[in-house]
Amino acid sequence: MASTTARRSAIRQASPAQLANYFQAKLTAELGPHNVKRLLELEGDTVVILDVRSREGYNEGHVPGARHIPFEALPARMQELPKGNVIITYCWNVTCLLCTKAAYILASNGYQAKEMIGGIEEWKRAGFPIEK
Repeated sequence: MASTTARRSAIRQASPAQLANYFQAKLTAELGPHNVKRLLELEGDTVVILDVRSREGYNEGHVPGARHIPFEALPARMQELPKGNVIITYCWNVTCLLCTKAAYILASNGYQAKEMIGGIEEWKRAGFPIEK
């Protein structure tokens, strides 16, 4: 049986300051569906919701008012998005990383990008409306 010391050494250690920096960045970049809905209600004219799923996924149902640019087309079409607005990306669910990759691409190109954690599945689970 492995000792406690051996088990602890198998887990990468970080200082409290490193962890605080990580969580601060995470909280700055991620929003849950409830946060997104509230932000849309309060500041809808300064926020763009970007669905990066396939055309079929978008047509099945999307966040009301969401723009659609499939992830694969984003590098060629990002100029369609206003640089002065907050762009909130989303995709399928918590295991889908398309929104994270899209937010990274946007942020790397000077956009104020965030991602909605949990995607359309968490939006629907919260009981929020979808458009078709």
